[in-house]
Amino acid sequence: MSKRTLFLIFALFIITGVLLMMALYKPNSKPTATQITPIPKEEVAQTVLSFGSTNIATSSSVASLKYSVPINISTGKNKVTAVQLEMQYDPQVITKVTVVPGPFFTKPEVLLEQIDEKTGRITYAFGSGLTEPSVVGQGIVANLTFEAKATPLQTTIISFLPKTLVTAEGINQSVLKQTNDIQIIIGEK
Repeated sequence: MSKRTLFLIFALFIITGVLLMMALYKPNSKPTATQITPIPKEEVAQTVLSFGSTNIATSSSVASLKYSVPINISTGKNKVTAVQLEMQYDPQVITKVTVVPGPFFTKPEVLLEQIDEKTGRITYAFGSGLTEPSVVGQGIVANLTFEAKATPLQTTIISFLPKTLVTAEGINQSVLKQTNDIQIIIGEK
């Protein structure tokens, strides 16, 4: 082989070695990582249902005590379109139960009304009409009225059940965050 050919082979080995070292070289400095901070999601469920103060409508005798209890709503930022109340009461103490929409919805439409006096279960669904706007704010969403059976002084509870729901504009799930039951003292002292 000629000297020239040997020189070219040697030069190619050096160039290949330099390129190989450059490809395998890892610098000691770590690459800067971009920190991604998640944006906190606003809680979807912001609506609270609770019972207001119990009012005795008439009390001429213990046998005919009539009670009225408002059911309050506070929507947070939810644009509420309908409410489904599922409640339980003691039918041995409470009778003649009725539910009527309160002034929260401008023109409420009742969708479902079932009151089972034997089991003490109430299912009542209502909401704004199809042409009515959704509602944001606080107010009385419904009124619960009932009579108490003649008993000595005793305490009873009316509670919301897990199937209680609140629907809101643009949200596919219930926006009900919390419910608060009520304890009522029945009878006269």
